Amino acid sequence: MSVTETGESRRIDEREYRALCRTFAEREIAPRWAEADSAAEFPRAFYEAAAQAGFVGVTFPPALGGAGLGCTEEAVFLEEASRVNPNFAVAILVQYVAGSVLARFGTAEQRRLAADNAAGKCLLALTLTEPGAGNDIQAVATTARRDGDAWVLNGLKAFITLGGVADVLLVLARTDSDRGRAGMTFFAVDRDTPGIVTTKMGTWVNRPAPTYKVAFDDARVPDTRRLTAGFRELMEAFNRERILVAARWLGHMQHALDWAVRYARERHQFGRPIGSYQSIAFQLAQAHVDVEATRRLTYHAARRWDDGVPLAELILDVSSAKLFATQAVVRVTQTALHVAGGWGVTDELPAMRMALDALVAPVTVGSWEIQLRAIARRMGLPCD
Repeated sequence: MSVTETGESRRIDEREYRALCRTFAEREIAPRWAEADSAAEFPRAFYEAAAQAGFVGVTFPPALGGAGLGCTEEAVFLEEASRVNPNFAVAILVQYVAGSVLARFGTAEQRRLAADNAAGKCLLALTLTEPGAGNDIQAVATTARRDGDAWVLNGLKAFITLGGVADVLLVLARTDSDRGRAGMTFFAVDRDTPGIVTTKMGTWVNRPAPTYKVAFDDARVPDTRRLTAGFRELMEAFNRERILVAARWLGHMQHALDWAVRYARERHQFGRPIGSYQSIAFQLAQAHVDVEATRRLTYHAARRWDDGVPLAELILDVSSAKLFATQAVVRVTQTALHVAGGWGVTDELPAMRMALDALVAPVTVGSWEIQLRAIARRMGLPCD
């Protein structure tokens, strides 16, 4: 494939790369969808296969087993994976975000964890959210106290994707209560460390990528596992993650639209396909507009990120893409459910599962209100 240099990353032919991603998704993900959803368990073999195919650690430098590519290529893979199953895609999305923190801000030892992640040997979980600190990440209460050559962690995290199956937890903890956001630090913590207990949370969504509570009770972590990254680096990671979240939901809504169009052509009522009725056709036409608008917003933000545009200038693009994608995926999947009619609520069609999975979109990585606030502020409208 042809490769060019732009900004801080390399670029390859996007059409060729997309074809590789689609082939992988259809071969490796599709056969595991129904089984993993029913079992509500993450099939680690998928992560290992994705790593072996080169789709994990995409942005890592070659020295860490990566390809030195950019956010755009990550978005392409997540879109194509989500067209098969958005919950498999979110597991890789977590690897992209957590892995990039290790690769960019870790010590030489910590960067070896990133290399293992790219090789399929170290599944990561981003361990940030707490019962009392969702959107308000500055309210993180988990503490890390220095004790000789180690740190002692105490606290409770919640809604941690893969938290109970990951090899390493990338934990945000408060090391200095007097320094506010400056007193927060990341730690790369082995999940089997004594003092760590994980509990699966019952949810209606993300079933093949389960969500956990992670409790820390005097869990000792070597100082060598303390990263230099803190709140500022987290905000950068969050904004990149929002682009990737938009790509995830883009793939999901494209899948829902494709399915609904096929069904509208095949399902007959009153002697003709239901898609020939204006009431159905117009809904699907509107869904197409939602999908295409999401695609343009998402890849515009991803390419500007790869071009090295300063974060302060990117936030408007990032929040716009994330907001629109998470609104549109709800509309599109509800349209698919409506087109399915009464059959949509049965397990004989995928419409209800697609609609249920989409319901988590509005509250992931910053709610609609958080994105609207960011957009308004960039428009010169302080709304605090």
